[in-house]
Amino acid sequence: MEWFLSLIGAAALLLMYMYFKARGNYIDKHEIYHHASKRLNIFFISDVHNRVINEKMLRRVEDNVDVVIVGGDLVDKRVPLHRLITNVKRLKRWGAPVYFIPGNNDHELTEARIVDVLKNESVHVLSNQDVKLSFDDRLPCTLSGVDPYYLTSRRHASYIHDTKDFHLLVVHDPYVFQKMNKEDRDRFSLVLTGHTHGGQIRLFGFGPYTRGGWFTKEDYTLLISEGYGTSAVPLRLSTRAECHMIYLLPEREDRY
Repeated sequence: MEWFLSLIGAAALLLMYMYFKARGNYIDKHEIYHHASKRLNIFFISDVHNRVINEKMLRRVEDNVDVVIVGGDLVDKRVPLHRLITNVKRLKRWGAPVYFIPGNNDHELTEARIVDVLKNESVHVLSNQDVKLSFDDRLPCTLSGVDPYYLTSRRHASYIHDTKDFHLLVVHDPYVFQKMNKEDRDRFSLVLTGHTHGGQIRLFGFGPYTRGGWFTKEDYTLLISEGYGTSAVPLRLSTRAECHMIYLLPEREDRY
């Protein structure tokens, strides 16, 4: 009987730990050096799902944020409209433009059409589109958003062929990027993805997906974020709830 109670107690402690991990607020910071005269600071978050974005976490971002990018799954079927609006307003705290690239769950918002809500909050929705980001004399940057879920009317991205630009691609599912042909992949300098949650719950190092992280290839850098929220059960094990500050820096500048 004692061993059974010990087992129950251990299981309860593990579940508490997994719940605590799922409520984490880790800010991953990463520097990328490129030909530029000034830095560009990007805040990236994906897979918020049913969470409320923590204001204390956002206040820990002490750097100026030039652009906010949401990499999909800002909502799912559990999310009430007021929570979506709260999260969007919190992401606007820096006064920076906010760009949203759809994920596979974003169509599940039941109280309104998410695209209409975001546009009403002055969020730019990129559904198979490109946009030139202009920040005075800073790094010229082209942001491309790939939306295989066609949350808005299907459009073909132009993938602007300007070699002077820093090309940034955001697509919710890294598998979509990996299935592109090499010529298309090599057009981008930086690729931001999410979707996998790093497997969310990993037992003895194994999970349904590989761990997220930064991957440097010959022609581009790829981020697979483990996401901020969770799908289905609000638990994590051997993964982390995260968002990202990405610094595009002149090649000789040292942030610290």
